[in-house]
Amino acid sequence: MALERPKSLRELALEHLRDRIIDGSLKMGQILSERKISEELGVSKSPVREALAQLRDEGLVSIEPQKGARVFSLSEAEVTQICDFRQAIETAAFELALSRDPVGLSNDMTKVVKKMEQERGRGNDKEYLALDTSFHHLIFQHAGNDYLTASYTRYVGKIAALRTHLAKLPHHTDLSFEEHKKIASAVSHGDLAEIKSLLIEHIDRTRQTYKSASIVLDGMTAA
Repeated sequence: MALERPKSLRELALEHLRDRIIDGSLKMGQILSERKISEELGVSKSPVREALAQLRDEGLVSIEPQKGARVFSLSEAEVTQICDFRQAIETAAFELALSRDPVGLSNDMTKVVKKMEQERGRGNDKEYLALDTSFHHLIFQHAGNDYLTASYTRYVGKIAALRTHLAKLPHHTDLSFEEHKKIASAVSHGDLAEIKSLLIEHIDRTRQTYKSASIVLDGMTAA
């Protein structure tokens, strides 16, 4: 059995920050202090600075000269671009996955949907959202195309963070879960036309929901 290489301080800082951005512990637009992060993790500023640079490449952090780093924020135009990207790349991956490994894709999606239902029942929102991300990653896993996977993986953190942001809205997760069940069912029947239709509906709802998200979330915060 091969020994697992210990993670570097940069990797530990990177995982820590990425996870906190994705789960919403660090809010969109929040200023990030290298000093505070290094003190919190008990490391020097160097690995924290390297981690922030990587997160900038992933679109999760913005870094401005003389101003420092902050968690990303999104305009409606940027959300539209993310949705356009997802629609194009997930559709392409679905076509390959259904042609190369339809049974494996269906079995894995069915398993993930069952786990999502269990975590919803437990009220475990964080794990549910992680499974939501896993559900979509399965498309690329079974497509068997490294270039598609790499393109999606580069932005998967930003997509997951947006998912967490929208999950705070009333009924969003309920509707999303129903859509995942329908997609998994269409995959089990190998119905590509239905999958494409459901995927458009699923991703477009993110686009439309974000338009009202700021108003609703501000109201929830003020309450």
